[in-house]
Amino acid sequence: MPAPPASRAERSGPAPADPAARPASAGPGAGSTPSDEVERFQPGGVLHALSSGLLEAAVASVLLGLSLQAERDGVAASLAAAAVLWAALAVYSLAVAGLRARVWAAELDRDGVVLRRLAGARRWRYDELSAVEVGRGGTRLVDRGGRAHRVRGVRGAAQARRFRARVLARATDAAGGPSVPPPVEG
Repeated sequence: MPAPPASRAERSGPAPADPAARPASAGPGAGSTPSDEVERFQPGGVLHALSSGLLEAAVASVLLGLSLQAERDGVAASLAAAAVLWAALAVYSLAVAGLRARVWAAELDRDGVVLRRLAGARRWRYDELSAVEVGRGGTRLVDRGGRAHRVRGVRGAAQARRFRARVLARATDAAGGPSVPPPVEG
């Protein structure tokens, strides 16, 4: 029996960006084709990063309190330095949680791929892309010029494989189907 998915990102598939855009009674044949829907990929781990950040902030506050109560200057300075380090880790974890929850995403629609980042959104049409690389360093879109673009909205191997399969399927649909010519009778 296969192991259950490890994170919410691996369990859930891509969700439509605006679920209210389609009527609830609309089924597969109700006028909307799957290529018309917008599929949104978001990274999981928001709750993990948030809880880590809050725990790190609690450790920082305890260390700061202990440094204020310490009687020796050397002990107080060491505890204050540790408190600053834990506070910096807390800020980083909370920022990652916020970015995962609100900013980082990858959307697939009929026309192309949209990567949402901190600096804004960037769109690539399917004909501008040459590959989707999935590796240990993350998922990357490769454009025709050979430049790789990190897809932060996809996290984990299972979600990366689904993303690559969906990009390939949508690019094939956008190109007009398979590019293999029919056999010639002769």
